[in-house]
Amino acid sequence: MKSYLGIFKMEFKGELQYRSKAISGIFTQFFWGILQILLYAAFMSDGMVDGFSINQMASYIWLGQAFFVMRYITLPNKVGDQIIDGNVCYKFVRPINLYNQWYSEHLGQKIASTLLRFPIIIIIALFLPAGLGLSMPVSALAFVLFLISLFLGCFLSVSISMFAVYFIFKTLSTKGAVTLVSTISGLLGGMYIPLPLMPDILQKVLNYLPFRYISDFPFRIYIGNVSINEALIQIGISLAWLLIIIVLGKLLMNRALKKTIIQGG
Repeated sequence: MKSYLGIFKMEFKGELQYRSKAISGIFTQFFWGILQILLYAAFMSDGMVDGFSINQMASYIWLGQAFFVMRYITLPNKVGDQIIDGNVCYKFVRPINLYNQWYSEHLGQKIASTLLRFPIIIIIALFLPAGLGLSMPVSALAFVLFLISLFLGCFLSVSISMFAVYFIFKTLSTKGAVTLVSTISGLLGGMYIPLPLMPDILQKVLNYLPFRYISDFPFRIYIGNVSINEALIQIGISLAWLLIIIVLGKLLMNRALKKTIIQGG
């Protein structure tokens, strides 16, 4: 455990050096945030869709932009290249679990990158006018539950990212594996279209899947679209999903590593 904590700290500190990357990301997030709010506001001319108001929608989108890195499915740095060119073989001789190592690396990178971006986005969004800006959380307890569910969502995002690593072992295609996993996760988790704006029938299906717990669920706690009692129950469900996906990911990774053949001399 100490080794993985050291890996996390190393990646965390390394990612904090990329300030120019964070600045460009902040401008990008602001652009897409404003664009999405104006787009969805046009579809909410009566001010409400299925109990989802324009103010709630604006807050939902700004939270999504502020914590974009935390919820977006990517890979640990250079993992795809290491698998494809065979340099991953050097990691086989280390006395640590490869899944845990990559998980720790990716978690450190995500959290550090998020810390560089979200404060500025949140602060500016709070000063924007109603219907366009970020509202305060509905209550102190809701804010605490939001933070808990947000961190669980970050762990869940990293766990799902590890499936992309598994697919790279199987296909030797980094772009294809990441695109497949990120598209499925984003579409079913509310990253592209907020789940409250989807048809009721589709929502009933997606509410049982783990993807909504990455961002949709935490954001809806913040804006008051989910009650406190329901939030407590759903946090327990998200924790169960996290454990299931980690166990499944480890099983698939171990299977892929056992069948890995490094060609060359």
